[in-house]
Amino acid sequence: MSNISTVRPAPPTPGPTGPGRLARLRAAVASLAPFTAALVAFTSVLDYVPDDWFTAAFLHYLFAGLCALCVGLSLRLLTRFGGRSAAPQQAPDATDGVSQHPAAAVILGESVSGVVAEHRVVNHQGTLLHGWSQYLDDPVPPTAVGTAYGLRLVTLLDVRDGRISRHRLTQTLLALQKPGGGWAASTQRELGRPEITAWVLSALCRAGLDDDRKDEFVRVLEGMLDPALDPIGMNNTTVVAAAVSTLAELAPASPRLPELARRLVDGGHSRESSGQTLTHWSESLSGGAHSAVHTARAVTALHQAAAVIHTNSAWLNAARAGVASLCESDISLHTTVEQLRRPVADGSVDALFVGHFTAAWVARAIMSGDVSPAQEERLRDAVEDVLRARRNALWRWHDGSAPIWMTYQGARVLKDYALRNSTWLR
Repeated sequence: MSNISTVRPAPPTPGPTGPGRLARLRAAVASLAPFTAALVAFTSVLDYVPDDWFTAAFLHYLFAGLCALCVGLSLRLLTRFGGRSAAPQQAPDATDGVSQHPAAAVILGESVSGVVAEHRVVNHQGTLLHGWSQYLDDPVPPTAVGTAYGLRLVTLLDVRDGRISRHRLTQTLLALQKPGGGWAASTQRELGRPEITAWVLSALCRAGLDDDRKDEFVRVLEGMLDPALDPIGMNNTTVVAAAVSTLAELAPASPRLPELARRLVDGGHSRESSGQTLTHWSESLSGGAHSAVHTARAVTALHQAAAVIHTNSAWLNAARAGVASLCESDISLHTTVEQLRRPVADGSVDALFVGHFTAAWVARAIMSGDVSPAQEERLRDAVEDVLRARRNALWRWHDGSAPIWMTYQGARVLKDYALRNSTWLR
């Protein structure tokens, strides 16, 4: 999430790298090798094989030509198939930009150090809070959003540091609940909201929240997911996708899960192109402009739901159609901000600003299913864009601030991508 309301400019498209040009030069030279070898074989046979082996002169030339052909074809087949078998299929291509960065383990290790350094302990209104603020460079007491994402990072990267206690982080999040149950962002009022409650609850359970407390909080979350109580939230792609992801992870038997997954599917907009179905989502489930990040968030949530409820193929089909839409050439990977406004009883407005790390969500959406060769290029583009947003060990918004959720999203993508490309992991 973010209070930033501007969008960073498009990053420049990287040109061919030095190693990439060198690789193409090697390939061009290698392509001439079969022809050169055939020519050498032809002249050698003419020069060194005696004429008296043949009853006619033309047979000498014919034999030389056959020898040259065999040598050229053999070398061509050897370079083509031998090269393919030698190339590791898992490793990123040297020209895709990703492998030009430090190894994933190095990047993630630096990010752990950066996040741990920003951990703080503050006595706030009589309560000792352990955790993080939403912005890692903002010296304010730990917040529910910041600490939830910090706890996600601790579990994602298995952080082992004497300054970090999972138990104290859990107790801080429990202390930051709103009076009626659930959690809200610092810009919202004293009323728990489903999107924040879903994000916090998922983090708590990954840290080892006991089953009784988990079930209690799931019931609180389910009670918020009522269109009659929250018509704005239940018509918002971000809110519904967050709830679907959390219920699929923590409570797959929840009756709310199929209802919300169906709401997501129905909110997609489909069209046919080149024989395949393309589906996109907007900020609102009732319609609006094509949004790459909302498409990616819907795809990710539907994949998670389909993984735990295998009987509903419509969810998986919608997710696949969403990935196909994300792989269109004109999709923008720019970061973006949405503002979620709900009226409250006193006539004012409860406001939430949600910053979207679009490239990270697109990469996660593509990797949530089987990645086809046609989708690999878009995935590499998204990962490269994720890497470009990292500076001084942390992921940063375009104004230089360091929202902790952005570092979580960046680290999550790099870990998942590195596990698919293990050569880059080291």
